[in-house]
Amino acid sequence: MGNKDRYLKICIQCGSANIKIPPAGMDMEMTKADYCVDCKNMGVFPEVKESKVKAFREKLKNEQTEKY
Repeated sequence: MGNKDRYLKICIQCGSANIKIPPAGMDMEMTKADYCVDCKNMGVFPEVKESKVKAFREKLKNEQTEKY
C-alpha cells in the first residue's frame, strides 16, 4: 500500500486539533455540529494534512494578529 496522508480537522478559531464529532442521528434534531473541545467553537472545520498542521497554525496566528 502507498503512503497515505493523514488529515486532521483543525479549529479555525484556536488552531486545536481536539475536535469532537457528535454521533449522527436519524433525524435533524439529533444531528449536531462538530465542536472544538478547547475553545467550544462549533461548525465545519477544515481538514489539513498532518504534515501541514504547523504551517496552518502559523498562518492562522498571523491572520488573527493582523485583525487587531
